[in-house]
Amino acid sequence: MTTTNTHPYQRGISFRIMPIPPVDEHCVAVEAGPATFVIESRLLTNEVLGSLPEGSVDASGTVYDDFGATVHVCDAADSVEYLRFDCFETEPHYHYINPNQGENLICRIDEVAEGDPIAWTVGRLRDRLPEMLDLAGAHQLSARVRARQDKVAPAIDRVAELLGQAQTTAAAMKLAADKA
Repeated sequence: MTTTNTHPYQRGISFRIMPIPPVDEHCVAVEAGPATFVIESRLLTNEVLGSLPEGSVDASGTVYDDFGATVHVCDAADSVEYLRFDCFETEPHYHYINPNQGENLICRIDEVAEGDPIAWTVGRLRDRLPEMLDLAGAHQLSARVRARQDKVAPAIDRVAELLGQAQTTAAAMKLAADKA
């Protein structure tokens, strides 16, 4: 355990910058009525970040070297992202994204207590999605998700399947990057 200057019971760490943008060619969208789930095979290294458009992310002073499956939870009406689950190999975490407030709250997934990050994420999508959207400030989307579970629930089954595929693809991307 380490000593920090943060309150031990805070939910996560809040940033005033939005998350690192997805790499579109690594993404698959799943329509879910009022929401869209975007599954991404994600390789997060300083080299990959350096290839993003200028100003997308400030990676100075931080070493990025992780990979895994990601789920972006977006409003189908305008494609705005409100939640992100990064099921990474080394540092799994999730984001509450409130673009109206300019806030990006990042919370670590305790894989020791919670187990597999993908299984944990699918569980949150099935059982806590509206509540998590509310916390992110997406109240209208949350209400539409509650009202259209007939569209959302079957899409989560597809998301679960795609997350396993994305994890395998991300691991292959990492292996190829390490060999390069």
